Amino acid sequence: WKKGDTGRTSHGGGKTGLWYLLTFAIGTIVGSFLNVVIYRSTKEDLKLWDPPHSFCPNCKRKIEWYDNIPVISYILLRGKCRHCGWRIPIRYPIVEISTGALFLVNRVLIKDTLLFVSSCVIASALIAISLIDLETFLIPDYLNFTVLIFSFVVALRTSFLEHLISFLIVTIMFLILKAMYRDGLGAGDVILAMGIGFLLPPVPSIFAILIASISGILYALIKGKGKMDIKTRIPFGPFLALGGYTLFLISYGMGWL
Repeated sequence: WKKGDTGRTSHGGGKTGLWYLLTFAIGTIVGSFLNVVIYRSTKEDLKLWDPPHSFCPNCKRKIEWYDNIPVISYILLRGKCRHCGWRIPIRYPIVEISTGALFLVNRVLIKDTLLFVSSCVIASALIAISLIDLETFLIPDYLNFTVLIFSFVVALRTSFLEHLISFLIVTIMFLILKAMYRDGLGAGDVILAMGIGFLLPPVPSIFAILIASISGILYALIKGKGKMDIKTRIPFGPFLALGGYTLFLISYGMGWL
């Protein structure tokens, strides 16, 4: 090897590594914001924009910027509020790290800038949807329509006709299910399924729904300690999110999109 060639390769690899690190860091910052969205969306007396700063849910004291650095602040504070000692749920750093990891996976797989940004927005919305639905059995419309709009962008950027067919198949399927099981399937689940339909081609979308259904059944079995009760409420959003985004990453990695 020539010294010049080796130097160029190393320099390029260093730049790539820095971009990956920056992508992960941005993802953790977005994850920190998602924690705010998740917490405030589950409280009737709070709005996303009011108050305009982060605060401790226990003592209500404002959280300063140096105590609000994703992951790092949690470690430095040993998982406790600086003022009252309230134990910060482990969910907070998990959401930050998970969001950063998904942003990083998106960056590695997706080179198209618009697709990359759209996929990160979708991933972020799906994380928030999953945790909100798990706690409240509700999915906020603004998050559902975020998934739907950016899935439409993905469809426009890839193979629109295939994604449109998938959207129609999934929409009709879930509207029928909604009519059959009026109380067993929420309107939010239907809208989310429509977004997943636009995100994927027909075959992957069917597999995504299959994964969601199997995951939901396993969740019900675990919750019921091995017994299935038809009255058991299942938050279907997290499983649609899991199946849909997993198949999206697989589809993009395999060149199906």
